[in-house]
Amino acid sequence: MSVLKSIKNELQHIIEAMNAVTSIDITIVDENMERIVATGILKEGVGQKAPVNSVFHSCLTTGQQYFIETPTVDSMCINCTNHSNCRELVEMCIPIKFNDEIIGVLGMCAFDRQAQQNLINNKESYIRFESQLGNIISTMLSEKKFGMMLEYRSSELLTLINSLNEGIIIMDNNNDVITTNKYIVEKLHLRNECPFPIKSILPAKVYEKLISNNFCGEIGPVNINGYEFIINANPILIKNEKTGIILVFSDFKKMRESVLNSAISKNLITFDYILGESEAFVYARQQAIQVAQSDVSVMLIGETGTGKEMFARAIHAASRRKNNIFLPINCGAIPENLIESELFGYEKGSFTGANATGKIGKFEICKDGTLFLDEIGDLPYAMQVKLLRALEEKEIIRVGGHTPIKVNPRIISACHGDLKAMVEEGTFREDLYYRLNVVPIFIPPLRERGYDIIILSRYFLKHFSQVYNKDLKGFTEECENFLMSYTFPGNIRELRNLIEYAVIFEESNLVGTENIRKKLGRTKERNNMTLGDMVKAYEKKIIESYLQHSGNSLEAKREVARQLGISIATLYRKLES
Repeated sequence: MSVLKSIKNELQHIIEAMNAVTSIDITIVDENMERIVATGILKEGVGQKAPVNSVFHSCLTTGQQYFIETPTVDSMCINCTNHSNCRELVEMCIPIKFNDEIIGVLGMCAFDRQAQQNLINNKESYIRFESQLGNIISTMLSEKKFGMMLEYRSSELLTLINSLNEGIIIMDNNNDVITTNKYIVEKLHLRNECPFPIKSILPAKVYEKLISNNFCGEIGPVNINGYEFIINANPILIKNEKTGIILVFSDFKKMRESVLNSAISKNLITFDYILGESEAFVYARQQAIQVAQSDVSVMLIGETGTGKEMFARAIHAASRRKNNIFLPINCGAIPENLIESELFGYEKGSFTGANATGKIGKFEICKDGTLFLDEIGDLPYAMQVKLLRALEEKEIIRVGGHTPIKVNPRIISACHGDLKAMVEEGTFREDLYYRLNVVPIFIPPLRERGYDIIILSRYFLKHFSQVYNKDLKGFTEECENFLMSYTFPGNIRELRNLIEYAVIFEESNLVGTENIRKKLGRTKERNNMTLGDMVKAYEKKIIESYLQHSGNSLEAKREVARQLGISIATLYRKLES
């Protein structure tokens, strides 16, 4: 359809009004030479083609304006197919342009002597008038196109928001709902025709928060008609002036499930991944398997790098809570002034630098899952009281809040030192210790696991060979003997890094000691230690490992000396060597 036909009705009204004032007939043809509107005698030809080789045709092809005072004898009209039947006494044509293209012709014609004299006597005025009318038509087309574009965009936007699996409500500055999408209409059973007050569907407290101080951000969870939503409010700005608010209603239950499913798929570790055959390690794994099905609190005790978090994840994966979230927290890695807000969350404006909308804490996130409190011995003393209360009451209160929130996560804690010694020293609460330490599981250090070193080394070799696309068959006998003799102060974490390094740089099909020694800084050329030096270093590491497990108190050191069959003075001397 030609663009002029899109405003056919408006054009007809305009030319009818002009004809009434001037008594001159007016017509418009489009780019196809079809007469789309006309007045008077010319109306008979509406919907038909204008004559071939007429002035209209010349105007359309040349883009020039024409004023024909004697149509029947003028050279412009000689070849017109309607020449013999022409009744026009005067004719004037100008091209109609839109976006620099000729889209039609505006013509004014006189069929009687009075109209003829009017046109001829006021020729210049009518030429200016016709030119202005052409500009008006062009402006009308621009407005029509803009209106159609807005209508299209509006329809496009409505289709888009109706396809979302979230609720959309757009409200104006009068707090009235002006647009809704299909999702929110169905969820809230909305029957009102827009506009209607947003106050009619929101809880009073949520409404007050929303309209106060140009609020924008997150509210929730909010219960409406039995559904829990997180509502995100965002202002609509036009030239930096707020003209309304868009509210996005997200299903809180689905959000939690999405986070949970993502966490499960990324972090699922079962007991099949916990490798080892040494007696102490098998016993620890068996203990973990036995307690997995209950909700009893477990404390994992072991040096850094022994795999405490893997044990915790495997316990979770074998428990009744496996379809809920597992969340690890390193109590020693969070600044003391933030630990409470990290665990329990906080309300809006609770402290300087806080998120403007508040934040959900770790306890609330995994309220039905498993919370792994690593390095529990580093938890500040003041926070221990609040943690104990949360565990006993099964509820928390956000920082800056007053409303208790029910939570029920299973707690698995871990420590690398002797918490009992900390209790005796008064740095760890005794009541919290017994609340956490219902089932203690000791995970032995790698140096005490014998052949497990080789089992794990081969597992890591296979894994990293695939990662780095290497065809490695195994270790040389010398390399395996070296690995068995090394004390691994960093335990499994150190072994893993060591094997990864060796795989990257090994150029043969068997991993030898060369790259292992390089990683440890123990190349034969650089190793100037005597046998006596190596014995002293080894003895020192043995004592330090015992102390890491038992603590650094005087009583702990006496007990370690007793276990090793040396005096306390010898213990101090070997530590200082």
